[in-house]
Amino acid sequence: MTASKYPTSRPATTVGERAVALSVAVLITAPLMAVSPAEAAEGNKYFRTEQEVHNFMSRSAPLNQKEAVLGYPAQGMDSVEVSLDTVAAVYPPHQALKDASVMLGSRFGLEPNLRVERPDVRARSTDDSEPWLDGWDAKSMCGQPSHRPGGQPMPCGFVGVLDTAYPLMQTSAAVMGKAQVSYKTGATVGRDTTQTSGWSIGGKVTSELTVPGGPGGGKAGSELNFTYSQSTSTTNRWTTMTEQSNTYDVPDGTSGWIEGRANGGTYSGYIVYKLDFVDADGKERQKMVLIPARVLIQAPTHPAPMTFVKREG
Repeated sequence: MTASKYPTSRPATTVGERAVALSVAVLITAPLMAVSPAEAAEGNKYFRTEQEVHNFMSRSAPLNQKEAVLGYPAQGMDSVEVSLDTVAAVYPPHQALKDASVMLGSRFGLEPNLRVERPDVRARSTDDSEPWLDGWDAKSMCGQPSHRPGGQPMPCGFVGVLDTAYPLMQTSAAVMGKAQVSYKTGATVGRDTTQTSGWSIGGKVTSELTVPGGPGGGKAGSELNFTYSQSTSTTNRWTTMTEQSNTYDVPDGTSGWIEGRANGGTYSGYIVYKLDFVDADGKERQKMVLIPARVLIQAPTHPAPMTFVKREG
């Protein structure tokens, strides 16, 4: 294995890239999203391809190609380890440093009167302990008072590029047509009231997709929980969706199913923080740290967290 061409605080190891399919969605029943007359008149239309769904959804819940989260992204972080080589292939660290100072504000710029260390670019998302601070992890350190007299609290954020649009969250079983199926949808948005200073704003979504059972009654459904972060571009925070009951017709000779999609996207990038410090010899030093990460971020202008899509195959 060849070494990474990017400087890291530890030897870089490449982890297998997680296969991520471009996921897209279109609002069929959610009450919080405006639907044009032409789209509403189509009623029982299915979408056969991801591209068809993406084209529709990009008009109703557009996503930015780059996003920034101010504060540590405690919500929406991918639990799967992310490697530097995977992220750097689509978003080089030097570009992320430039974007951080523009998208996250002047606190992420270096001070001209302090000694500057080279950027500390970590090899993987789990490599988040800070050697200057006795191994504190980034989540605990963000927002803490500066270790330099008169310095500002240590700023943290996330910058990233769009990785997966409208990720698939839920799906019903496929039904062979010709048939009519009833289903119920809903989603509740919670806020994390225990967030610490220096963390980003976000929360948890609990979504339910229910399909009634057979002649004996009852229901077969699934509940889903996922977390998300809000970006600096968010203008319309997600709110709870009202439960709705619907029916759809599966055409003869085809299979049909319902998919629940997040009105947002996953972004590959870096947790970024700036550290200024006075060492044991009284010397003032500063450095920028980048930790590879992947974060689910809500669509900035869409008020609902979920979209339920009718698919045909």
